[in-house]
Amino acid sequence: MTEAVEHLQGGEQELLPADDFERTSGLTRGQVRELVEYGLLKPQQRDLETALSLREARRQGKDFDFDLFTIGLLAGYLRRIEQLQIEVGQLRAERPARTIYSEVSFTSIEVRKV
Repeated sequence: MTEAVEHLQGGEQELLPADDFERTSGLTRGQVRELVEYGLLKPQQRDLETALSLREARRQGKDFDFDLFTIGLLAGYLRRIEQLQIEVGQLRAERPARTIYSEVSFTSIEVRKV
């Protein structure tokens, strides 16, 4: 894919116009409406992060022949995974890694030629 959308990053929470959301997610207006009816997409979730999650889920859905409902579920899980990865990164930044030293014993062997 060489589209400009690849270079966009999620995290922007402002609502996209319906046409931009559909184009970015790769879904039709009817498919977006169907996801809203399933309860997998809220009307106020037309942000860039959601559109990119739907785009990735749709791409994977083509590979595995998923229906629209499964694509909507997958998009929700992909978005949640991304949020958790950000959270883990923040927690790691707040808590520096601790180094734990344990006692090590070893035996020395001297080898002599006879």
